Amino acid sequence: MDNDEFLILRSGEATGLVTPAEALDAIEDAWRDYATHRQVLSNPPALGLQGQDARFKVKGAVLPGAGLAGFRMIADAQAGAQDWFWLADAVTGRPLAMMDEYGLHCLRTAATGALAARMLARPGATRAALIGAGRIAAQVPACLAAALPGLTDLHVAARRAEAVEEFVAKAPKDLSLALHAAPSIAEAVRDADIVITITSATETFLDASMVKPGATVIGLGDVELNADLLGWANRFVVDDLVFALTIGNVGAWIGSKALTAEAVTARLDADVGEIVGGMKPGRVTDSDNVLAIIQGMAIGDLALAVLAWRKARLRRLGIRVGLGAAPNPHLRGPTPRRNRALIR
Repeated sequence: MDNDEFLILRSGEATGLVTPAEALDAIEDAWRDYATHRQVLSNPPALGLQGQDARFKVKGAVLPGAGLAGFRMIADAQAGAQDWFWLADAVTGRPLAMMDEYGLHCLRTAATGALAARMLARPGATRAALIGAGRIAAQVPACLAAALPGLTDLHVAARRAEAVEEFVAKAPKDLSLALHAAPSIAEAVRDADIVITITSATETFLDASMVKPGATVIGLGDVELNADLLGWANRFVVDDLVFALTIGNVGAWIGSKALTAEAVTARLDADVGEIVGGMKPGRVTDSDNVLAIIQGMAIGDLALAVLAWRKARLRRLGIRVGLGAAPNPHLRGPTPRRNRALIR
């Protein structure tokens, strides 16, 4: 592929290019960049725009070590969601690729949760619980197995029992951990060393009384965790505090006035960059109750998009568009009058 060619990966073409193990390594490297450079996210971390019918969101990041930057661009509309990633050279600004990001985003979210579990779970953890049975949750078992080979059992629960049965039946058969359909959320988490939630719930369903001492609770979704879990925890971790204060579980706590932003900030022990970079500890003792709110940073999306871009170039996938000089520099395009007509 020529250096001036722009690569387009259409819907589904990036899916499967990155394995769970590769995703774990790439996101850990991205978190290490976050630890070293800190200023790797766009300002603000997410920019919203209300269109006529669609709601747009843009999240940007840079990988200083790789010299690459990019933006995840999401459009939520009644007809369905659009999720694309724009990749560019961080030094020259030259556009490099645009790719359908939905599959990569599902993998990024699952791998981010699994990597947090590896950093924060107590040594010797063998049992995990997964609350959620959707498309993102489907990526969690393989990511957990890759991140924590010592895990033996994953108990899955969701609002619909039939969804859980289908989820377990469709799980990869070559995993090193056994999947179990739990009859309820309470049963799934009761003896779990690690609890991961990834749902689209609009009301909390997990509180401190349901979780055993010494567990690690990782919230990846929206409104899932009761605010009393912050009181239960003696170690509290986020990926990006500014982002966490505005959306997801922490945003819901603040929005409902269960907690203030100041109270949440005061309780923070570390972010994932500080832990990966060795600046602060995650879990201190085996008996620590650990709560991690991981919303997923754009730097993770960027890390997986870079991997997919590099693999696609090697495999000659996608559509290539030359970004050199126009073939006929004398062709000037529409006149100003025609330009006005085009946007009416």
